[in-house]
Amino acid sequence: MENPVIPSKNQCLNILKKYNTPRDVIQHCLTVAGIVEEFCQEIPQIHRELVIAGAMLHDIGRSVDYSIFHAVNGIKILENESIDPRIISIVKNHIGTGITSEEAKILGLPSEEYIPQTLEEELVSYSDNLTVGRKKRSFDETLNHFIEKFGEDSHVVRGFFRQKKLIDNLLKSNKI
Repeated sequence: MENPVIPSKNQCLNILKKYNTPRDVIQHCLTVAGIVEEFCQEIPQIHRELVIAGAMLHDIGRSVDYSIFHAVNGIKILENESIDPRIISIVKNHIGTGITSEEAKILGLPSEEYIPQTLEEELVSYSDNLTVGRKKRSFDETLNHFIEKFGEDSHVVRGFFRQKKLIDNLLKSNKI
């Protein structure tokens, strides 16, 4: 990959449109990016341009497929766009609160880890989990949804608590 780029928000919109990403998905990506931007104001150690581009492009794979495979499809699309590999990693690792290689195999995904590793990956995943369509919902609303869908003791619920704790600790440490 030659000269990988971190596209601006407008460039991300153009990329989404280039791949005929559905309008509702673009609206969703804009909402997630808005939540991410709010966190960026309070957490200076976040790479702002990187995380905004990741939020804008996290669901580009939905231009091909609405299933869990949208992350894999998004990777393929962005690898052809000379996009910074860190953004591609955000796209790969945003699904759920993380998917182990064993779980990926069961789901039919390529057998590898899909678990957020960086602060930017965690933040996009967390912000995406707080978003339904273009509506932001509260932590408790999302938690109740995850408990209903996956069960109280599921790794999804534990992962969501882990994400919240990480973000809350960063927010607290920056207010001191």
